[in-house]
Amino acid sequence: MKQILLSLFILISFGLNAQIQYSPAETTLDTIVELSDEFISAKILASLENNTNDPVSLRFEISSNDAPSQWEVQLCVNDDTGGCFSWGIASNINAGIGIDIPLNIVDNGSSIMDLALRPRGVLGCGSYDVTITTVDDPSTVLATGTYNFKINTDPNCETVSTNDFDKAAIKIFPNPTNDYFTITDNNYVRDIEIFNIVGKRMKINSFQNGQAVNVTSYPNGLYLVRMLGKNGEILKTTRLTKR
Repeated sequence: MKQILLSLFILISFGLNAQIQYSPAETTLDTIVELSDEFISAKILASLENNTNDPVSLRFEISSNDAPSQWEVQLCVNDDTGGCFSWGIASNINAGIGIDIPLNIVDNGSSIMDLALRPRGVLGCGSYDVTITTVDDPSTVLATGTYNFKINTDPNCETVSTNDFDKAAIKIFPNPTNDYFTITDNNYVRDIEIFNIVGKRMKINSFQNGQAVNVTSYPNGLYLVRMLGKNGEILKTTRLTKR
């Protein structure tokens, strides 16, 4: 009898494992934020799908993969409990801190699994795994989502110094602008990237000294302009106001 029950449990666990799915299973966000604002955040969007004919009650566990220790994360869901967990909460089931809020998803339903990151003034690269299990059996992994963050770094996750580059002397003008801007005379900036205030990249293109950059079609608001050197290194990031 015990053997039959054990076999049944294994079959049920295998079935859930095949039908609880992260979408996407892995995502990368390469963005810039205003690091001077300790409350600024970036977010990766994902979802968890319950492709079974039964409701499920799930546990999540967030683990860091070489992310800077100063970074904080927050998971947001929209199951029947709804909302975002507090910053720094790594699991929805943790007797040590008195939290017991199962992630409940109806049959053939889904929940967002959006992971927000506060870099707390620290640039760099890092990733987080969110592991999904049942509430009753945290040892059996049903699904895993991986969130990769690249915050204010070059393509190689490094900030390369330019010893003879005077960052303070390089500025964008006019600022504010309602149509075009350019960069003060220099021989260092080879590419520019423009991001809106929530980190969405609006433009990336090569730059030649004295070139005018057209932002006429952009909505009014605050943007971040990232200036890149010849090797893709970040030289400077500055704010631009479009009016």
